[in-house]
Amino acid sequence: MPARLDRLGDAEHLRKYRNTRLYRSLGRILRVYNRRLIEGLRKRGFEDFAPSYPALLSNLDVGGTRIGVLAARAGMTRQAAGQLLRDIRKCGYVTFKDSARDGRVTIVQFTPRGKRLLSAALELVYQIENEFAEIPGKGKFDTVRNELLHIADRIDPGGRVGEGDRGPELPSA
Repeated sequence: MPARLDRLGDAEHLRKYRNTRLYRSLGRILRVYNRRLIEGLRKRGFEDFAPSYPALLSNLDVGGTRIGVLAARAGMTRQAAGQLLRDIRKCGYVTFKDSARDGRVTIVQFTPRGKRLLSAALELVYQIENEFAEIPGKGKFDTVRNELLHIADRIDPGGRVGEGDRGPELPSA
């Protein structure tokens, strides 16, 4: 049952309601996930890796992705994505390439250092998810992850890595 507006003045009622919403739970999990990921990457030699980088790098296809597509996947403006990507490029994780077909389009690609970062991140994701899986048990965790994936694919089909960024410059996912 949704929270009633006439009860929003009751701080305890509102607190309990908010703490049971998916938005809060997903946000809390993502915050811990990212913290562990960043700590792990820094321990592996990527000391300059900033907490803002996963929003874009987790959406970058191995073959490259247009800035506008990265921005859409990350839920930010193209301008904000462009600024953040310039910071990421200064660290040596990505490079920019002009589209051969359209001069207005910039393709972002991993550099060799960025590919090493991606490899380290994938190892950490495996470790983090295995730790998380111990909480409800592996079978239940897999079910929850698969159901969340199903929901995400249903409500945001273009948000998958590899989707929404086709063209002669980029391979299919």
